[in-house]
Parts: sequence; structure tokens; C-alpha cells
Amino acid sequence: MVTSPLQLSIIIVNYNSGAYALKCISSLQKQLNIRFEIILVDNASQDNSIDLFKDNLPDNCLFIQSKENLGFGRANNLAASKARGEFLLLLNPDTEIDDPFAISNLIDTLVSNPKVGLLAPLVYEPRKNKLVLPRYSYPSSSGLKYTQKFKALPGKIAWVLGACMLIKRSVYEEIKGFDPDYFLYGEDADICLKVRLAGYEIGFIDTVKIMHVSGASEASASSLDKWLRKRRGVFLFVTKHFDPRDALRLTKTSIFKSKCYLLALKIKGLFLDQNNPSYIDKKHRLQATIIAAEEVVHLLNAPRQN
Repeated sequence: MVTSPLQLSIIIVNYNSGAYALKCISSLQKQLNIRFEIILVDNASQDNSIDLFKDNLPDNCLFIQSKENLGFGRANNLAASKARGEFLLLLNPDTEIDDPFAISNLIDTLVSNPKVGLLAPLVYEPRKNKLVLPRYSYPSSSGLKYTQKFKALPGKIAWVLGACMLIKRSVYEEIKGFDPDYFLYGEDADICLKVRLAGYEIGFIDTVKIMHVSGASEASASSLDKWLRKRRGVFLFVTKHFDPRDALRLTKTSIFKSKCYLLALKIKGLFLDQNNPSYIDKKHRLQATIIAAEEVVHLLNAPRQN
């Protein structure tokens, strides 16, 4: 057990989620056995977030107001450059932590497991009524023939959800933080892979639980735009880490299957309410997959510059 408080920097990146962020920060103030600072980055929110923050942030919170939307990864990297803690807790604004010993238990677990470079708790998403567990394979990585990067990596866990991640600041700096090429989605799998490539395992503790609303910053986004960001994040991971032959085969297969599913959906739509949100969301998901995959095919087929 940790016998004295350890210094921690809690990083929260906000975009159009000010009310959620204040609830999150309020829950953090109840944490015991830990001395911490909070670094809040606002990614040029378009709602009333800034007004909410002006008079409601605690003294132990450093507020950084970005003039542009940096995306999730770049904003975390900015906050990490200001951090003073030995540990970094990367936390979504739409999370709440009820257990007052949750963070100290996370730190105790990470300290007692030197092979672990990044640790995540159990995440409960009430909107979907589900528990988010670790992933043991990377996105779209089944059936790879030529990709060698994922072989002989430390530990069994491939990646964990980015809603709550604890990492030593020294490890974060060693791997140079998040890849700035990711804007939103895909960066959690990517940073976990970077941690494993640096020789550390990804850890998970199911005795520590947090609540995650999920998707608060995307609540006002159109369905197609949201799915495009998700699919582009996945396919960016594919192009960065898969052998080009695997990446090309995967994206072409995704295009073919999605076009078939989209055609079938349109035929069903002749007998359904096409204004139904579920129907629209399925259509946009398939359209986004086709658009993002075709972008990758074009990139992979483009002539290479010497």
C-alpha cells in the first residue's frame, strides 16, 4: 500500500460538455489518500462550457482555453506538458468516480505492478447498460497475413477504453504521448500499442469502477459525421500499423461488404419508415465505412514519392 499521498495530474479534455465536466471535477474532489492537480483543456467549445467554468472551477484546477479544437490526443499532450504529477490520469469529462478510494487504488495497483505501463478500471456506461472490458485484439486485426507488429507484445490485453487511463508521466513522455494524427477515436488503441511496443503491459482492474456517460461531446453531432470520425480513426490505425497488403485487402473487403449491406438496407427501407433514427444511423454507419475505406484505398494506391 502507498503510505503517503502521491502527486497526480488529472487531465480532462472538454468539448461542449461543460456541465458533465463540472460533475466529474466535483466527484474528483471527494477522492481520498491522494494529492492531485486537475488540468482542464477546453477544445474551443461552442456551447456554454466557458461560462460554466469561469466561476465554478476549484483552486487545484489549471484551466487551458484553446482557441482551436485540437482533438483529443493533441489536447492531452498539451495538458501533459504542463503536468507536475508523477502519474497522469487521462479522464473523459463525462465520467464520475463515486468511490473515494478509486484513484488511490489505481495508483497502488500500478505501483505494485512494474511491468504495467498503463492501467484502466472497469467502466460502466449507463446509457447502454453495459460494462466496458479490455480488448484482447486490435481493431480489424483478425485474419492478418503479413503484419508482424502485433506478435510477441508484452501482456495479453491489447487496449482499453480511453475514458479513464492511468499512466506514469515518465512512460507518457517516453512514448511521446498520443499520436497527433488522430483527432477523435482510434487514439486509445494506438497509445496502448505504443505502450506495449515500449515493453510494458496494459493493465486492468475490475475492483475499481467508474461511470461513463459516453458520447456527451458528440450529442449534437450528425450521425454521419460521428460515424465518419469513428471509421476514419479505425482506418488510420490500420494504415499506420498494418502491412500495406493487409490494409488494402481489409479496406476493399470492408467496401464490398458495406455496399452489400447498404443495398439490403435500402431494400428493407422500401417497407420501413426511412425517417426512423435507427434506420438513419445504420445507413450512415455503412456510408461512413465506405467513404473512410475508399480514402484508404486511394492513399495506398497513390504513387509513392521518392
